[in-house]
Amino acid sequence: MIKNDLKQKNEFSLLLFTHANVLRFLNILAIALIAVSLLYLMAANWWMLPKFVRLSIPMLVLMLSAVASVYSTQSQALRQSLDTISGLMIGLSLAVIGQIYQTGADSYLLFLVWSVLLLPWLYRPNIGVFCILVVVSQLALYFYFQQSFWMLRAPWAYVVALNLLTAISLIYAMRHYPILRYVFIVFLIVISLASMFCFIQNHQVIDLVSVFVLPLGVAYYFYRRQRVLEPILLIAGVALSLSLWLLESVSGFLSHSGGGLFTLAMIIFAWFAAISFVLTRLFPKNNLAMIPLAIGAWIAGIILASLLLTFWQAFSIVMGVVFIIIAWFLLSKYTSFFIRQFAYCLWVCGQTAILIHVGLLTDNLWYVWFIQLLMLSLTAFTAKHWFILTIQLIAAYCLGVGALLFMNVLAAKEEVLQVMSGCNTLIFIIMLLTARYWQSSIYMKSIVLWLLFILFCVAACQMLIGLNMPFLKQAEPDQIIIFYLLPSIFVLCFVLQRANTLHHLWFWAIPILGLFFILMGYFELFIVLVLLAWAIVYGHKWVQAICILLLVFWLWMLYYYLGLSFLYKSLTIFISGLMLLMMVYGLKQIEALTDHGEIS
Repeated sequence: MIKNDLKQKNEFSLLLFTHANVLRFLNILAIALIAVSLLYLMAANWWMLPKFVRLSIPMLVLMLSAVASVYSTQSQALRQSLDTISGLMIGLSLAVIGQIYQTGADSYLLFLVWSVLLLPWLYRPNIGVFCILVVVSQLALYFYFQQSFWMLRAPWAYVVALNLLTAISLIYAMRHYPILRYVFIVFLIVISLASMFCFIQNHQVIDLVSVFVLPLGVAYYFYRRQRVLEPILLIAGVALSLSLWLLESVSGFLSHSGGGLFTLAMIIFAWFAAISFVLTRLFPKNNLAMIPLAIGAWIAGIILASLLLTFWQAFSIVMGVVFIIIAWFLLSKYTSFFIRQFAYCLWVCGQTAILIHVGLLTDNLWYVWFIQLLMLSLTAFTAKHWFILTIQLIAAYCLGVGALLFMNVLAAKEEVLQVMSGCNTLIFIIMLLTARYWQSSIYMKSIVLWLLFILFCVAACQMLIGLNMPFLKQAEPDQIIIFYLLPSIFVLCFVLQRANTLHHLWFWAIPILGLFFILMGYFELFIVLVLLAWAIVYGHKWVQAICILLLVFWLWMLYYYLGLSFLYKSLTIFISGLMLLMMVYGLKQIEALTDHGEIS
């Protein structure tokens, strides 16, 4: 089967792992897992190591990665990765020195020296080292003003220095790493919002200047270069900051009543609508100019929801139904962006009021969950927007989990969590079996984001609540079904999607890896790998990024999880890395057959 045919046939099977880019990433992941296993083992015995060993470890890694980077000229990605490791090892070496000799691991001098030592690594283009430098330099600036008491004596100086340093970093990024512009846009919006909070509290002119100057200056820069999304996002961020001031100013004149909240919601909505109107004049025939209007609609919807919940009490259920009917009619009959955002505003307001008041009146989350399922079904046939359905799916899942946690039948926490784990696996199995259908639907993004959200919740629950998966010999029959049988069914279904490929021996490495993850208690990591392979093949960069962040989050959570020993975690992760390496080695041979169409 030719690799390009994977997309055309909505493939969600073993063949995803034969894609060259997937194998390349799995190879990197395998090496990373082996490194993480060694890191776990070293961290568990860190304080037992002699001082000179603790000092030499990061310096040795720094030297090896730097030397390897000099001689690795064939792969730019490998060279940049080695340089990034070198930049991290510089900071780790300084932190170990501060830890051993008690010089302070949060001293501004540590971050200042780290920033200076990172500069030589920028003689070659390296986005990883630059990102580290930006973060470290900002920390050095903050700790300097905090530890030298200039933050109290002259807070305006920190605001000026913060904006200057950010501007210099942005100029350098636009010349060498323009892909980072969206990261800086988010940071500029955060600075604008924080400055507005400070202005509302302290009434300092410099804070008000910080709200506007840098974001609007950068927006003008992008506008002159005929960019559209970047200036719109920055202007929307400034508008959001101004709405905080508007909210603070108007709230003093409005009475704390239903009429006051309704007036406030209309003012917020009109404010963002006016900004969208101006943007449509600057960027005609572009729907991106409606982003501020969407923000205003959601904020107004939240305010109206609080109006229903606070002042109308039980009558809010009736008004919520009326709002949803109006929203359903508008979404069904009109395609105007303004009308649809107003309809979403009404929908959010009405649904929130219905769910909360039904819960208060019945004191039963199962009724609330059933109503949410009805809302979800109505949304799927009406809203026609992936973001709206994503919110509805997440709300349905959270309410279902909440109903399980508060039900009286399952009193023990462990039983509730086991049922929740089984339900999660059933969801994954159903989504796997129906993958060919939802992949071709307009709600593909919603379903994938929903699955990633479930995986994030599973990781958080295992860490915070402490769900211990029993070993196979010690497990009860119901635990065997939940923790071993259902995950094995998922792996079996994944294999049967392309059962005709199993005559190639190396294809068996994929289900064997999945079964190993199940036995070790890392079944959800296998699902993340499947979603990551799917995202790489289908070119969904945002899913790739979320999956990578989820892998990092999972490994970080596993480090602090006390239900397993460090030796067990280190050994199982090390074996997982070795198995991944072996699997990649075998699948590379199959990948050549796939290119020639010998596997179909």
